[in-house]
Amino acid sequence: MTISIISSIYPIYGATVFYANGAFTQNGIEWCEENKPLYDLLGDKFFEHHNHSIESRVCANLIEDELWNYLGPDRVDKLIERSLYFSELEIAESQVEADKGVVDPTPADVPDRMNEETEPELIQKEEKPTQEEKPKSEEIQETNQEGGGCLIATAAFGSELSTQVQMLREVRDNKVINTQVGTMFISGFNQFYYSFSPAIADMERQSPLFKNFVKITITPLLISLSLLNNVDINSEIEMLGAGIGIISLNVGLYFAIPTVAVIKLKRNLLA
Repeated sequence: MTISIISSIYPIYGATVFYANGAFTQNGIEWCEENKPLYDLLGDKFFEHHNHSIESRVCANLIEDELWNYLGPDRVDKLIERSLYFSELEIAESQVEADKGVVDPTPADVPDRMNEETEPELIQKEEKPTQEEKPKSEEIQETNQEGGGCLIATAAFGSELSTQVQMLREVRDNKVINTQVGTMFISGFNQFYYSFSPAIADMERQSPLFKNFVKITITPLLISLSLLNNVDINSEIEMLGAGIGIISLNVGLYFAIPTVAVIKLKRNLLA
């Protein structure tokens, strides 16, 4: 039991793409922003979906914190600092649970959350209906307006507020996750996407040349995805058809057309 608990908090001590020095990295904050719609949709099942990882629990406490709605230019830095506090709470709770021989897979309780001192002039408060009052469609569509785009695109275009990243956010929130098929796709895709995207985003930040290469490479994909904003999707079948169409288009753009071009070039050189 104790080994299981220690294993669950290990990412705090070991540096990962999401953690460094006991707190979220920039990748970790962006991961949390992109997972907020899923957290809003799944509630406590969000932790099960992420195997009760330390990232999911710290992310949940960040989302519930008033600082999440802070709109200043140093927002990411403040959230990183705040994540350190929540990580320390998780460590403390895990140690207590280890002594008692129990495991609570939900986020650690935050002492006096309602009475915490914040910077009111910097926090933009939003009044939101309770979970019980929100219709399912509104629950799915609710997102953080300052995040939730794409790690790779955000690094490529320099800001989560760039036109390209906001377009991705709009496609996801207004089209894809409005259907069960789309929600299932996003859930499965995220598991795959986050296995490599943080490393690529870090490489983009370190190398302007690589950043420009990625920007050029993903531009056709972004253009094809933008087409979804001009398509009416009102059913699961329409979402499935649109998804297959976009995938087919990108297979042609990235594989079929270059392959044909290479074959023709080779024939011309051999002629």
